[in-house]
Amino acid sequence: MAIASAKTATLLINPPHAAAGFDSPRIIYLREAHKLEYFAQSQWVEPPARMLGPLLVAAIEKTGAFRAVVLMPGAASGDVRLETDIIRLQHEFQSSPSQVRLTLRATLIDDKTRQVLAWQAFEAIESASSEDAYGGVLAANLAVQRVVDQLAQFLVAQEIPQN
Repeated sequence: MAIASAKTATLLINPPHAAAGFDSPRIIYLREAHKLEYFAQSQWVEPPARMLGPLLVAAIEKTGAFRAVVLMPGAASGDVRLETDIIRLQHEFQSSPSQVRLTLRATLIDDKTRQVLAWQAFEAIESASSEDAYGGVLAANLAVQRVVDQLAQFLVAQEIPQN
């Protein structure tokens, strides 16, 4: 099997998933380890996993590394597929200032053979500008941008098989 330039490959991105407990629009925070709580008066516009898909497409397209980047579902066929899972997205109040932690796992799969080509977990921790939901949202935006950029660079570095 030859190795193709990623620029000749089409990347399909499956809709991101989120681990149980992180799959709703409720904003999660922790005051103590392993005890998830939710802000009563604040929530995400959409579940974070749903908002992540277009951000992934934009960041990966910006690299110019793929011929096309397509967010599924759709009728397009592709060469490789990206699966992403939000492992955690939480506002942690165990330190001062509080911080937001985002952990994302990404798996790159050959769409023809279904073989896993590469996977990696990405994590970003950002300090909140205030000790409330708004400060957490601002920190989450920074964490998401950092993780999405790291993921895009990870994909650029991968060798894509030519089937």
